[in-house]
Parts: sequence; C-alpha cells; structure tokens
Amino acid sequence: MLRTYFFLLFCLILKTASAQSSDLQQRIKGFQAEQAGDYSIKLLNLSGENLGALEQEEAAYRLHFKLEAKAKSEDKLGRSTKLAVHVQVFEFESIEDLNWAIKRWLPDFIDHNAVRPGRDTKSVPNADPSVVVIEGSSIAVLTLSCTQFDLDRFRIWRNQLLTYFGGASSVVIEIQGCEGPLMWTKNAPDPKDRTWK
Repeated sequence: MLRTYFFLLFCLILKTASAQSSDLQQRIKGFQAEQAGDYSIKLLNLSGENLGALEQEEAAYRLHFKLEAKAKSEDKLGRSTKLAVHVQVFEFESIEDLNWAIKRWLPDFIDHNAVRPGRDTKSVPNADPSVVVIEGSSIAVLTLSCTQFDLDRFRIWRNQLLTYFGGASSVVIEIQGCEGPLMWTKNAPDPKDRTWK
C-alpha cells in the first residue's frame, strides 16, 4: 500500500513538472516563430552576456538561443552588421527553487554586478542592455550588444518577451542602455521583503 502511494505521488510530480516544461516550450516556440521572418535561430557556439550566478544554478529546464537578423543594418559605430540578441530561459521545479536561485543571483547578477531587490541603479558596469522577465517558476533573459542598442527597438523586444514569457504577476528588470540604468519596471519587490535577500 505504501509503495503504491509513493508511486502515485512520484507520477503526479513527474506529470506536473512535465506540464510546466511543456507550457514553457510552447511559449519558446511561439516566440521563435514570431521572429522567424526576420531572424535566424542559432543554437550552437553561443556566448552572449555573462549572467553571473544564474548560469551555475541547476534548473529543471534551460535553453540558450541567439536570434540573428537575416538582413544587415547599421550599428551605433556606423558598421553594417547583423543584429543579434541572446535569449536564455530557465525553469525551476518550484517557485521556492526559483526564489533560492534569485537570492543567489542578485548579488552576482549580469556581468557579476550586485543588485538589490526592488532598487534601481544608475549604472551597471560592463553590462549590456538586457530584459529579465520572472514569471512563476521561470526566468527569461534577453541581452543584446551595446553597439546595437536602440531604445525603441529595445522596448519592442521587452514587449515581445513579456507577451510570451510574462503575465500579470511578472517581475521585470531592465538594463536600459550600455552599463545602465537598471530599473525594476514591473511588479518590483518591496526592498524590505526578505524573499530574495
């Protein structure tokens, strides 16, 4: 009887984890499909921005891909290049696991900068423009090269990331330019809340 109970509990946990990952994979496919007309999807030999401690976390699911423009455009240095953005998606077993991961991530955030929950900062040394969407038990991070930053295009990326990976309760962190500023632009946590400290 006890074995049957544990077996059923294990199956239920496995089914729940599979459903979470399946939903996230559908969101990723939808996001990629929307970009397919203008961007190629690259999965191999990726570098991108250093995400600090988040890269060391044991997520239940993770994916890193690059969207590279099919047509060249001029960057801020006047060079003709293909725009490229990196997207990294992490999903954790539970919200508690995500909270522990963020607690370890914020002191060693993007490009090893320390960030305090709910507090904006004017500069984030060496960090590229980025959008972080935290929703449920998942984190989606989009980064682009500093030389390719354009505020209007950045806002479009933010909206698309929120459409596919966000929701009403999402927490959004943005690095809105080269080396900052960093802003908590949606559902910023109370700086006194100890959840992520």
